[in-house]
Amino acid sequence: MNAQNDVTTETLLSEIRQYFGFVPPFFTVIQRNKVLLAMHWQQTRTIYIDNPLPSIIKEKIFIYLSYNCKVLYDLRCHCIQLNNQGMQAEEILALLHTPLPTEQEISQYVKHMRTQPKALEDWPPANSQLDLILFACIAHLFIQKQRAPICRQELQRLLGDNYVFLTALFNYIRSCHSWIEADPDLFGDDDEEMHQIFHQTFGEVQQLEAFLEEERAKLKQERRAFEEEMRIEQLELFKAQEKIQAEQKTQVQMKQVAWQDANQRINDFLSVTAHELKTPITTIKGTIQILLRTTRRDLQLNTITLEDYKRTLEAMQRLLTRADNQIRRLTQLINDIVYLSRIQDKKLEMCMEPQDLSSVLSEIVNQQNQLNPNRTIRIIGEQAPMLVIIDKDHIEQVLTNYLSNALKYSQENQQVTVTLEREGKKIRVAVHDQGPGITREDQQHIWERFYRVQKTEVQSGSGIGFGLGLYISRTIIERHHGEVGVSSKTGEGTTFWFTLNSAD
Repeated sequence: MNAQNDVTTETLLSEIRQYFGFVPPFFTVIQRNKVLLAMHWQQTRTIYIDNPLPSIIKEKIFIYLSYNCKVLYDLRCHCIQLNNQGMQAEEILALLHTPLPTEQEISQYVKHMRTQPKALEDWPPANSQLDLILFACIAHLFIQKQRAPICRQELQRLLGDNYVFLTALFNYIRSCHSWIEADPDLFGDDDEEMHQIFHQTFGEVQQLEAFLEEERAKLKQERRAFEEEMRIEQLELFKAQEKIQAEQKTQVQMKQVAWQDANQRINDFLSVTAHELKTPITTIKGTIQILLRTTRRDLQLNTITLEDYKRTLEAMQRLLTRADNQIRRLTQLINDIVYLSRIQDKKLEMCMEPQDLSSVLSEIVNQQNQLNPNRTIRIIGEQAPMLVIIDKDHIEQVLTNYLSNALKYSQENQQVTVTLEREGKKIRVAVHDQGPGITREDQQHIWERFYRVQKTEVQSGSGIGFGLGLYISRTIIERHHGEVGVSSKTGEGTTFWFTLNSAD
């Protein structure tokens, strides 16, 4: 290291000029940094100049690979070196114009190399068949490094100990190319001394000079096009990144809104649950207290007339009916919670059996008529049996949910109609009310868990509900491989429907 520090830049440049006859551009651009200059000159001497491969082979490989790899800035230097090895301008042009071997040609060359029984003691004569084959395989191996294992294997066998020197030469060429590609503009101007030597050597052959100038111009044009393409790609990449960031930001915001909405629904559910469970319990408790007071009062009387007894029984019947209604309401609320739990835990069992959907529908409509004697529910459509494979209890739950909503959100003097009809291989059930209707926005969310339509008042009966009935209904119908839907216009009523597969 100390000996290297003692060497001056002038001494290094003198050694380089002594070997090449000039200072190649590759050394010119780093001559201000003595450490880099000394390092690269040492590498050049050890790996390139002192490499035992034939000098003309090294130069031919270097210039051919540099040209085919589009590294053209120091080709004049190698043209001069090749001329020193005895090659004329026409031969150099022919070498540069030699096309890269095809995969098929390489396969043939490998077969030929396999006919050589042992490693070569010397490099084959210039322009012999084996010389040309080795050169083509070397070029193929350099350019198609990862795709030439067989070519590498045969070259290693034939070259023997010299293969390691070929590998060292490859590494040196790649190193030079990397330096040039890092900043190709530094190599735009040839050394004046080298320029003069080139013209003295090839002045009478204008084709080589014209060829090199043409290739230099092509490369500059290609580089400008490449840089413009890279600039456009970087701009598009930047725009794409901005778009992705904006989309990610939007997605985060949407998730936050969805989380807030879900959290609000859960809070509403807990609030409504407390209210809905408390209301029937309070009503039942009040009814029982009135009954207790009434019976206690009557028991304290010494005598009671038949008329008083009848009035007491009638009052008790009204109170018990009221309590029974609240118990049914409480049971329905608890059933909804049980259904939700089973759905969430994926434990909703299905007992599928053949059933007449027309009969099932009639039973539920009759049941609702008995529970709501002041309301009118009318069935429209076919009365003939319609066979389906269903879980009867679950489908009854869906029908009850649909009818309960229709009765709840329409006035007592308004009729509710139920339509039963065939649609090809499906059977469609639709429940229509004449209530206030549902907005388009609410229709998009009405099947979601805990969702309740805002600003819609109960028209008859009592109870708000948990926002679970339609969610449960959709789940049940989907488990039956059917579909659910709703059609509604504000002020024109609402129709909820579902379909089941016919078993007829």
